Amino acid sequence: MVNDSSGEKGIAQVPLTRHAQIACVYLTVGVLAVLAYAVRGMLVLVFLGFFLALGVEPAVAWLQRHRWRRGLAVASVVLALLGIVGLVVLLAVVPAVGQIGQVVARIPTLLDGLSANLGDQADLRAHLHDPALHERVKEVAGDAATWVMRALAAGFAALGVVLGGVFAACTAGALMVYFSLAMPRIHAAIERSAATRPGRAEAVRQAMGRVGGYVTGQAVVSLCAGAVSYVFFLVAGVPYPALLALVVALLDTIPQVGATLASAAGTLVALSQSIPLAAATLLFFIVYQALENYLVAPRVFARTVELSPLGAFVAILLGGALAGVLGAMLALPIAAALKVLYQQAKVELRDQTR
Repeated sequence: MVNDSSGEKGIAQVPLTRHAQIACVYLTVGVLAVLAYAVRGMLVLVFLGFFLALGVEPAVAWLQRHRWRRGLAVASVVLALLGIVGLVVLLAVVPAVGQIGQVVARIPTLLDGLSANLGDQADLRAHLHDPALHERVKEVAGDAATWVMRALAAGFAALGVVLGGVFAACTAGALMVYFSLAMPRIHAAIERSAATRPGRAEAVRQAMGRVGGYVTGQAVVSLCAGAVSYVFFLVAGVPYPALLALVVALLDTIPQVGATLASAAGTLVALSQSIPLAAATLLFFIVYQALENYLVAPRVFARTVELSPLGAFVAILLGGALAGVLGAMLALPIAAALKVLYQQAKVELRDQTR
């Protein structure tokens, strides 16, 4: 009887132990979720630092293949990035900030010039001459200028939620350096964790390579678009060339719709001067986008993003819905990396079912 009662007690304790384990799991997940939400700003910076480290990895790896030590290669790439950022700030951001106030102050003049170039559209011209419209547009432009100033001061769009912009930029840059220096150890850890799964480590490296290749390629394409646009605006006499070139470079980072928005902005400003200038500006954007889409982008991105047009569009929509403009910009490289991992998972599942 004693043995039977002790056995019954042991059996009765099993469900209690299982329930306790389940409760502990739920409690742990809940605590981790609360902690992650509390430090979500820092997690965003960590993610961005790792993302940027993947972006500079192709340049660092290229220097290492030419017998540079990794520390020296990382330092050289970081110094080159600081030099490029300094030149962009000096040549584009500083003049653009000064031109924002000029644009807001000259909105009535720009609208008058726009209406004068609309031919026989009398009603539209009268509406554009309306002082109330001028004031309303100035208010909207002032709000937009304030938003742009805050975004520029932050350094990284949407990263000033918890921390200040300067601190966020410095933190993300420092994390980029640390992740870049630790990249060999990260690859070694991936190798060890995937030692029993053939092909998994290679798939992870390929996914990380696609993210890094896209970041580097997009930076090159956007800088090229901004520089070429600035030269055209300056030569053609389009007002506010530095501001418009900065807008073109920023919008060019947004897939699908960025180029269209940039061409619309440049064409409207040119239309405030004359119809021929607006036509020339529109023709410039058409020609440049054709060259970028068929010559520049394919060479820069190569095989980085292997997504169908529908897949890319859906990824951009999901990224924009989840994280706004920043999510839309990061959607393609993340989707390309997930595609590689999904293909590897399918291979492993097929091998298991054999």
